[in-house]
Amino acid sequence: MRRAIFFVVLLSGCSFFSKSKSTIYSLERIPGTSVAAVRGTPIGIDAVEMPPGFDRREIVVRQADHKLDVRASQLWASALSDQVLHTLSFDLQSRLPEGMVVLPGQAKPSSMRAVTVVFEEFAAGPDPVVTLDAHWAEHREHITVPIPSLDSKDVAAGYSQALAQLADKMAQ
Repeated sequence: MRRAIFFVVLLSGCSFFSKSKSTIYSLERIPGTSVAAVRGTPIGIDAVEMPPGFDRREIVVRQADHKLDVRASQLWASALSDQVLHTLSFDLQSRLPEGMVVLPGQAKPSSMRAVTVVFEEFAAGPDPVVTLDAHWAEHREHITVPIPSLDSKDVAAGYSQALAQLADKMAQ
């Protein structure tokens, strides 16, 4: 009997059976400071294409020597491409006149100009910086956002700031 109790106590204290708690992060919308004086056909971000290996729930940070740090217990609230699509769309909406942006989930008017944003790079690390290289239609942008550290909370904030800067460029 003592052996059985000892065995149960030993197993219950073993870290093998404990589940580590995940931390969930989201991208934040950053409203524009002004509205561009633009008219014409409404636009909608139809799709975003993320770099291979980065469109996942886990936060990924570049390390030296072409390695990736995939943080299994530090997660995005959804797939990164879904968060980028929604955050960028709402950031863009705050920078353009009312009715100029068709948001994800809204009915698409027949005259909407659909845009696909292709991210060649959207990553943090190995230095404390978020790098965004994206193109859409005939436009291309390279954005770098310094961040205090490569902690996941700083990475998430840097991603949000990079998307806000991209929305600024797209609104022009």
